[in-house]
Amino acid sequence: MDIDVEPRLWDWPLQGNNGVVKIENDEEKFTVDLEAHHFLPNEIQLPDDVDVTSVKSVLSPRGTLNIRADKKIANLLLSAAVVRSQSDPEESMTPAEMIQYWGYPLEKYDLITPDGYIISMLRISHPRDPGTANSLCHRPPILLVHGAFTHAAQWVMNPPGSSPGMILADAGFDVFMLNVRGTTHSRRHLTLTKDNRDYWKFTVDDMAKYDAPVAIDKALELNGATSLYYIGHSQGTIVGFLTLAENPAYNKKVSKVKALFQLSPAGTLHYVKGLAKLLIWLVEVSRPIMNMMGPFEVGMNVQWLLGGATKLFCPPILSSELCKDVTELFAGPTGKTINWVHKSIVDHVDKTDFQTRAPVYVSNFLVSTSSWNILQYMQMVLRNSVLHYNHSPSENMRRYGNAKALPYNYSNIESDIYMFWSRNDWATTPDEIEKWLIPHLRKDVIKGTFEIPEYSHAGYTIATDCGERIFSKIIRIVRKYELNACVE
Repeated sequence: MDIDVEPRLWDWPLQGNNGVVKIENDEEKFTVDLEAHHFLPNEIQLPDDVDVTSVKSVLSPRGTLNIRADKKIANLLLSAAVVRSQSDPEESMTPAEMIQYWGYPLEKYDLITPDGYIISMLRISHPRDPGTANSLCHRPPILLVHGAFTHAAQWVMNPPGSSPGMILADAGFDVFMLNVRGTTHSRRHLTLTKDNRDYWKFTVDDMAKYDAPVAIDKALELNGATSLYYIGHSQGTIVGFLTLAENPAYNKKVSKVKALFQLSPAGTLHYVKGLAKLLIWLVEVSRPIMNMMGPFEVGMNVQWLLGGATKLFCPPILSSELCKDVTELFAGPTGKTINWVHKSIVDHVDKTDFQTRAPVYVSNFLVSTSSWNILQYMQMVLRNSVLHYNHSPSENMRRYGNAKALPYNYSNIESDIYMFWSRNDWATTPDEIEKWLIPHLRKDVIKGTFEIPEYSHAGYTIATDCGERIFSKIIRIVRKYELNACVE
C-alpha cells in the first residue's frame, strides 16, 4: 500500500525536514522515493528487515531516487515454499516403503492373534548389499517392538547408518519389526472393524498376552531358530517384560527369548517429568468420563491429520525448532543427537539449510492406541505398580480369578536383560530404573545397564549416533551368545 508521508513526521533516516516523497513498507517489500539532493550517501540507511542483496535503485531525470528492496521474511517464505515442495519423500511413506526406498529386502506378514486381531510384521532378512550375505552362517532373529503412539517406522526413520532396523540387518541379523494392535498398519480384526468400539477393548496386557507371542513364534518359524533376541523401546519394553512375566514358555530356560535389550525401560511410569506429568493429571481428572464413554481410539491415524501436525509443529519457516521444543516438553532435552535444524531463521536462505528429518518423525508419531491402554498406564502411575487392567469386579473375576486386578510378577522373568537409559529421558527416568525395575527384577537376570548421556526419550531409536552408542553394543553382546552367527 502506498503511504504519503509528511516530511516532518518521518524521521528515517534522521532527516526531519527533507525531500521524502513517499514510502511503501509492508511484509514483502520496501520502497522509498527521495529527493536525492537532500541526502548524502551515508545518510541513506535501510531498515533492519530489508534483504540487502535485493536492493535496487533508480535515479529519475527529475532527481528522485527510487530505492526498492524485498524483506528478509519474504525471501525466507519463498525458500520455505521451495523446501516444502521438495520435501523428504519419506515423509509420506509407510515403514515398508522406507525399507524398500533404501534398497533393503522386505517381507510383510499378517499375523492372527488368538483373540482375532490381524497385526502386521515386517522382515529384513538380509543386508542391503547381497554380496555380504553369507549363506553358510546363521542370522540370529531379533524382534523389534516399538513404543506407544508410533509403529514400526520408529526403527527405520533415518538413513541406513542411523536406522536400527537397517543397522542390524547389515550387521547380520534377521530383523523382524512388529506393529502392535491398533496402530496404523495393524487395524484389522476377523470380525470387528476399527469403527466398532469393541475393537478398542484392549490394553498393553493384550499386546503382551497375544501380539508379542504370535510375533515371536512366527519369527522363529521363518528363521528356523529356537530362540531370538528382543529389543523394545518404552511401551515395547513393557510388552517384553509382561510377556515373559506371564508366559514361562518364552523365557530363557526354554530358549524362546535369549535376551531382552530394553531401550528406555519402563516400569510404572510413576517418575515421569515434564509435560507428561500434566497430561497424567488431565487423564486422571477425565477418567470418570472416559470410563463412561467406554473404549475408543486415541491418536491420529488419518494421514491428513498427521500432515497437519507436521506443518503445525515442524514448519520450515521455524527451522523445526518448534517441533524440537514441543518434543522436548514431553521427552526431555535432545541435545544435538537428533536431526532437528538449530540455525536461526536469518540463516535459512539456502534450501540446503532445511535438511531435517523432523517431518518424517512427526508423520510417524501420534499413532493410535486404545483409551483403555491410556487408562492402564494411568493405573500404573497412580499405584506405582504394574497391574493387569482393572475392569469391574465381575470382569476381573472372569479374567483373573480375583475381584481385584492382580500385579505382574517380574521375578518370573528368567531371560537376560540389558537396559539402556539416560538422565535426559523424562518419560523413563533413572528413578524408574533404580527405585522400581531393579528391585522387582531378579539380580541374576540383569546383565548390564548402560547410561547414554544426552539422549531424550526419543533418542534411542532416531538419534544420528544411535548405531555407535547403542546398537554396536547390542551387536557385540550378541556375538558372545552366538558361535556361528553372521553378526559382524
